[in-house]
Amino acid sequence: METTFSNQQINSKTLPQLEEVVYEPLHSKYKNVVLITTVVMVLVIGAIGACGFYLPLEKEALLVEYKTTVLGISIVWAIATAILRIAGVAKKGYAVRAHDISYKTGLINQKQITIPFNRVQHVEIYEGFLLRLFGLCQIEFFTAGGNFGDLKIPGLPLKEADRIKAFVIEQISPVISEAQVNDPEINPNTAE
Repeated sequence: METTFSNQQINSKTLPQLEEVVYEPLHSKYKNVVLITTVVMVLVIGAIGACGFYLPLEKEALLVEYKTTVLGISIVWAIATAILRIAGVAKKGYAVRAHDISYKTGLINQKQITIPFNRVQHVEIYEGFLLRLFGLCQIEFFTAGGNFGDLKIPGLPLKEADRIKAFVIEQISPVISEAQVNDPEINPNTAE
């Protein structure tokens, strides 16, 4: 029996646009998590810049210029990073649709990730100390072949993450069941 392979071109203008998806924002408390981690990062960068004042250099003029430059760069870097991280929270969002889940992020470098449910292997919910302190968590979606989450959505209330996880698992259960039925190791009736 011969099968005919067909690979017809599809007009890309007729495809649904991902930009039309209405993304839900992350929980407002997530800004606090980002603010705290940013302050800690700024303090570390500031401490590194301040260390320049304690480095022994032989020439006094070079010492003053070097210390001022290192401190100035550290301050500018810390302020720019803080502004970008905090402003970037408003650009993050997620969308759960009938067949996939999407996440967008990025203030300067924007990124959109979409994973169809039939590619999801498992789902994890992560609660770090700081997230848990604000009643939030991060949900991670894993696809085949990856050790790390292929899609991570931070800043969700635990109940919301549980609802999303339950929905996705419900969507992938028929796919898993069909695969198990056709697996000869699990179901010996399919062996030839």
